[in-house]
Amino acid sequence: MIHSPLTPDMQISWASRVLRSAMVVRSPNMIRDRKFQMTLYKRCMVGTEMVDWLLRQSNSVVQNRMQAAGIWQVLLEEGIIHHVTHEYPFLDKYLFYRWVEDERSTDAAVRALNLSDDDGIYSENDFLLAISNLSIMGPDALFRMVLRKAPNERSNEELEVVFEELLNIKALSNLSTMVKRELATVIMFEQHQNAGTVLFRQGDQGKSWYIILKGSVNVVIHGKGVVCTLQEGDDFGKLALVNDAPRAATIILNENCCQFLRVDKHDFDRILRDVEANTVRLKEHGHDVLVLEKVPIRVNRSPIAYRYSVMAGTPEKMVEYLLETRIDCAKDEDIADTFMEDFILTHLIFMPTNELCNALTIYYQQGCSSINGNSALSESILTESVEHQLSFRKRVIAFLQAWIQISGHMFYEDPVGAAFIEVVVVEMYCAILEDSRDHPQLLPELTVVEKLMREREQALGSSARPPVILSDNNFIRELPANSPVLPFDLCIVKVNSSDSLRTSTLKIRVDQTCETIKRMASQKLGLGNGEGVELVEVKSNREKNIFTPNDTGIPTSMSHNGRLFACFKDQVESLSPLPEQAGPSESVHSVILETLTSTELAQHLLIYHWQLFINTHEYELLYHVVGRNLFPGKVPVNLDLLIRRFNELQFWVITEILLCGSVSKRAHVVKKFIKIALHCKANQDLFSFFAITLGLSNVAISRLSQTWEKVNAKFRKLFFEFESLLDPSRNHRAYRLLVAKMKPPTIPFIPLLLKDLLFAHEGNKTYFDGMVNFEKMTLRNHRMYKSQMLQIDSSKIPTDAQHLVRNFRIIDDQRKFLRLSHLLEPKQKDTT
Repeated sequence: MIHSPLTPDMQISWASRVLRSAMVVRSPNMIRDRKFQMTLYKRCMVGTEMVDWLLRQSNSVVQNRMQAAGIWQVLLEEGIIHHVTHEYPFLDKYLFYRWVEDERSTDAAVRALNLSDDDGIYSENDFLLAISNLSIMGPDALFRMVLRKAPNERSNEELEVVFEELLNIKALSNLSTMVKRELATVIMFEQHQNAGTVLFRQGDQGKSWYIILKGSVNVVIHGKGVVCTLQEGDDFGKLALVNDAPRAATIILNENCCQFLRVDKHDFDRILRDVEANTVRLKEHGHDVLVLEKVPIRVNRSPIAYRYSVMAGTPEKMVEYLLETRIDCAKDEDIADTFMEDFILTHLIFMPTNELCNALTIYYQQGCSSINGNSALSESILTESVEHQLSFRKRVIAFLQAWIQISGHMFYEDPVGAAFIEVVVVEMYCAILEDSRDHPQLLPELTVVEKLMREREQALGSSARPPVILSDNNFIRELPANSPVLPFDLCIVKVNSSDSLRTSTLKIRVDQTCETIKRMASQKLGLGNGEGVELVEVKSNREKNIFTPNDTGIPTSMSHNGRLFACFKDQVESLSPLPEQAGPSESVHSVILETLTSTELAQHLLIYHWQLFINTHEYELLYHVVGRNLFPGKVPVNLDLLIRRFNELQFWVITEILLCGSVSKRAHVVKKFIKIALHCKANQDLFSFFAITLGLSNVAISRLSQTWEKVNAKFRKLFFEFESLLDPSRNHRAYRLLVAKMKPPTIPFIPLLLKDLLFAHEGNKTYFDGMVNFEKMTLRNHRMYKSQMLQIDSSKIPTDAQHLVRNFRIIDDQRKFLRLSHLLEPKQKDTT
């Protein structure tokens, strides 16, 4: 097997040696004798200087003082450095700290140690890797340090650290932002060392609510024994606090060194009271129609102000509230308010386009807030001035402008939306043109409407482009220039008969249904009109996927080496893969790895993946997560291409390594892929970075111990760092910290993005008490950062090179990967 990654303790120990060595060599005067209040402290450092030093030396790996303090706190918690009088955690202040090995050694031993450090046994890459590893652990250490402080001792900056960490805890995912901020002020850290420790017993009075930060606990009930085991991220103890009842079970630590977050009862009760006090409920006919939460906001150093965040509401009332509170008010860039964006990107879940258009039409035509059309118009509204009546129409226009800007081409692909803008905008243009003669203040609105009309014409023009042939028998032929793949684009597919002797080649639209494809193929294969015929994908690993009649986007949703078959139901079980599905037996793309540098390959991947990513609309994520069957006629084809490509790149890495016959060649290819991944990470192409990392982590590769022994230690350490970013603990916290340091544009880790969206969708109710749970919509709306376009001059890259990275010949059968792996390096027999 690949040499096991260093344990966290080993990583910290190694990193501390690298840091101390670098400090001795680069800044020897930092460690010296210091005198304070008539006391001499030997061989110590100053907290502020330690932070300054990390910021200077880290080549931007450490970005701020808080992050640097977290790194030193990691070393302090591990007993590698300590405060000279053991009074303080690490603080960015004029306090003295000392390397523990300096304290334990004599002056002569320290001089000898420093001389060995002068030999420069650690490289610059080692130094940066050490800091990078510690920076991943730093926020945890900082988090624990803050939680050990009394609530009244936590600074605003420290409260922000705690709040950011609480965002990644599963047990708190359903709580509002305001509640999480309140929890940040009171939540405490608690740690127990020994398995078997009883945290509380059944029948005890409930005093605290617990969340497992690390470790696991057993839940024991009298007469039943252990009923379940709770893991990291789970919570317990809340029920007794809510109901003011005795504990319903005994909680026993299941392992050593368990860490918990704790909220005491008096704080829990106060937060519940505060939440209710800050909740505003609007009722109509005795029923809640809108629930708002009063949220404090502070911009820079201005006094605290408040705004209202939508928690729940009926669709119609939310439209009304949006139009009347988010359109006319001035936009403050310093205040994050995503209500309109969240609504537009999620409305299809709870309010189809035709219902939204009807609501906007009524608001626009009547010039009032009666969304349902059932309420009688009050005389005061009917007698409003022209300016006031027109303000209602202007709001609809402003909303339309935002809707089109956010939805892009997807707005015009929806026939309901396209028809709505055609009628309303033209009518509005005529009305404003006439009214502007008497009211010149309406001229700016005329400009807005003219712009909407031009955008409509441009959108209709782009949708009228000729269709492109997207793929040919699972190989990508062409992507549309300056346009996403649209439903009318074409794919060439081959459909095989059950005996594999006959083949039907079809040219079909992307949005063609399975029923239509089945009928076309049946006629060519002599299977009649398709009655009783199944359309089946047979994968290279012999798995079968039977398509349902209404399935669309079939060519782009298939596995890379999958093939289509049309047969009668009783023939499905007898279907088997074609020989061509086994994939290559020798490397087809070795020339790419040999002739292109790692930097060039990473750049080619970036260009192609950015094109796929930018073509993928947020609505496609919604179709995929909520359920394609709930959105008839909607085909998330661009997302399908993106997912397919991620798998293709991952399998390509494995294929290329396993098709190398010699150990040295395999080691060279492994090293090359690690270097490519490093450049992908630098390019902020996390899509490529994680696909390559997952390929290298595949068990068929990780077990090749002879190969990994040939990869030098520097690259193995680099790969272990990459793997640590895949750590799923604390809701993939390592990955989220990495992303938080990046500025757009980035290409995200798509599988994790989809996992987040699925968790938000399935873990939260869409409706409660007859209202839409809009907090779920805010969770669901994970925006993909496209706010800054990538500046790439693809004209300088040869067309043939771009084509080579577009279609990889791969194996996509895990069992075959393992067979090849064992042929290359058979399992060592136990000789003991």
